[in-house]
Amino acid sequence: MLQKSILEKKIKRVTLFGNPVKQSLSPLIHQYFSKETGVLYQYTLCLCTEENFFLKISNFFKNGGIGANITVPFKKKIFSVPHIINKFSRISKTVNTLIKCSNNKIIGDNTDGLGLLYDLKNLFIFKKNTTVLLLGAGGAATSVIYHLLMENCLIYISNRTLMKSKILIKQFKKFGKIFIFEEYKCSQIFDIIINATSSGLYGSYPIFPLSVLHHDIFCYDISYNKNGNLTPFLKLCKNYGVKNFSDGLGMLVAQAAYSFFAWFKIMPNIQSTIMFIRSLNEKLL
Repeated sequence: MLQKSILEKKIKRVTLFGNPVKQSLSPLIHQYFSKETGVLYQYTLCLCTEENFFLKISNFFKNGGIGANITVPFKKKIFSVPHIINKFSRISKTVNTLIKCSNNKIIGDNTDGLGLLYDLKNLFIFKKNTTVLLLGAGGAATSVIYHLLMENCLIYISNRTLMKSKILIKQFKKFGKIFIFEEYKCSQIFDIIINATSSGLYGSYPIFPLSVLHHDIFCYDISYNKNGNLTPFLKLCKNYGVKNFSDGLGMLVAQAAYSFFAWFKIMPNIQSTIMFIRSLNEKLL
């Protein structure tokens, strides 16, 4: 028992905090990272509520946790916690990665935007000056806007709450061209629609005008299904004739890799991990 206790202390611990979390593929991804890189660590899931979120985060780091990921709906809520805020989190006011320093200070960072750009470029459907319809104005959308604007994208925000859209416009307009999508005033033909809402986690899809769908558009959902099936958003797009689409599994793996690098200063192989997780999903189908 003593030997086991000593071994457990040596294993570094990382946790994903969010609600829901049971659908997450992150533990499988990090198991693969650990095997590939030789870094010994344990990656677990922690279901939180609004009431116990901060307490669980605090207890985790007090009890030896070295890093964490934050997912919906807490990416904005956690922003006030870290002692040090890195550039992407400072700009977006969202955090998806926490890193504990040797002096016990907590660094907040966000790897979502890097993950999204990696996947869009990996899919060969992304270029500078792309016209994007971004669905949602929550933490996920906020996390990726800056990176899209840095690629000179023209972004239109579509969200059910107009005030949230206006807040995002005010927050990011100094970085590039970003506007509120108004169906009857917008004549843009979009290159990409990105679903950055959490609707897929609850078996539904976001409300948006189907008139924006066309033969050459690319539909991207930052969500994914654990069994590899199409998300409700992608299923809807496919039913309306869209030929080119992808879920967010590649983004998930890429942002996880950038988080891993923040914790351990080693970059895992993103592409081989994507292929591994996709192969697991195919076996489930």
